[in-house]
Amino acid sequence: LDSVESVMNGRDLDAVVIELSGVANPSSIKANWASARMNNHPATKRADMKKVVTVVDASTFGTDWMSWDKAGDRENWVERDDCSGKTLVPELLAEQVEAADTLLINKIDLAGEDQVQVASALATELNKKAKVFEVKYGSVSPAYLLGGEIWEPTVPVSNECCDDPGCPSKSQNQIQTPDKSTTDSGCGHSHDVKTTCSKSTAPVSDECNKPKCSSKSQDQKQKPEKTDCSDPNCAEIDCSTPNCCESETTNKNTSINKLGISNFVYRATKPFHSERLMSVLQQWPVPVKNDLDIEQLQVAKQKGIEIRGESVSSPFLGILRSKGFCWMAPVNWSADPWRHDTAFFWSHAGKHMGIEAAGTWWGTISKEQMKMYFQENMQEYERILKEDFVSEEWGDRRQELVFIGTGLDEDVLTYTLDDCLLSDAEMERYKRDLAIYRSTR
Repeated sequence: LDSVESVMNGRDLDAVVIELSGVANPSSIKANWASARMNNHPATKRADMKKVVTVVDASTFGTDWMSWDKAGDRENWVERDDCSGKTLVPELLAEQVEAADTLLINKIDLAGEDQVQVASALATELNKKAKVFEVKYGSVSPAYLLGGEIWEPTVPVSNECCDDPGCPSKSQNQIQTPDKSTTDSGCGHSHDVKTTCSKSTAPVSDECNKPKCSSKSQDQKQKPEKTDCSDPNCAEIDCSTPNCCESETTNKNTSINKLGISNFVYRATKPFHSERLMSVLQQWPVPVKNDLDIEQLQVAKQKGIEIRGESVSSPFLGILRSKGFCWMAPVNWSADPWRHDTAFFWSHAGKHMGIEAAGTWWGTISKEQMKMYFQENMQEYERILKEDFVSEEWGDRRQELVFIGTGLDEDVLTYTLDDCLLSDAEMERYKRDLAIYRSTR
């Protein structure tokens, strides 16, 4: 904040681009900026945080995702004694991808085709709101980074296609591969559960929205077909102008579909039985390989995995990322009643899994007390009441977990997690124990 204020002092700037350290968490930066705006920090009167751009190294994404390392284990990643060194590398990757408004899948010239597909597919599923570009040398038009109101496309928009990645496209929320001319310059059971309880096209003008188009890999003399394609998975683009769609791109939508990466959200309004949940999570299989091998996960999903000579299936096979908030019942009300009021944060990425206390539920205080925290943002207060509160009795205590992976079986996962919830009889006892606890406080 002070740096932004200093940079803008005495200057009339259109934009300020800040490069964070490689271990920074953009979500924390956003939260700090929002807090500073509420407290009327001078920097927030001169500027606003508009966009987060995350650069993903496609050549190392798969191995980093399956690493056991912490940031501090990597040479020159953090300063000595920097607390960020304790961050797990897969968690760091996930947080940076999830916080982005724009994702650059970089070094596609160094990465193999499979590496690029895996990085693009997983990044897109982690953050469906972000615009995704596959690039070399981080090369992408400033129009996508700074916004069209600040930086106009380098080639004027006309009725013809342009091969600059700044040209507008109807598919800006899909994976983009800038034209070449603009970019050349086995499983185990050792899971560390903590028991603390697209379509790919070169960016083109709006004229390029029909289904058939020749490329360098096709017969250039082929006459484009003029039939419209209403299928959202239509692989190619037609342009009636000469030399359109000559960029060397591939149909990434097909690749992503083959990888089969999808997501679903698990929700429930009863607490987990802590011991049953931990017993299930201890059986979560962990891939042995040190690289993210989607095909191997798919085979394991279909055929099962061999453990002690037996073929075993698991509802958690194929899950690449899971996160969210969960409600844990006390194991013993005389020993851990704090679980009732504690919101636990569930986070899993790659080979790492943890469930840790993340503060208290809003439901532990009255709505009038809640308003004190949202005096400058009553819209968020209303959103929490509408979307997060599940009942007057329990407030926002709930299970809300998103799972991202390949070959996910939503029904089996739901059944497995539902089995970890308190039964109706256990829920009645929970209410009685809670009443006794409150009467003795």
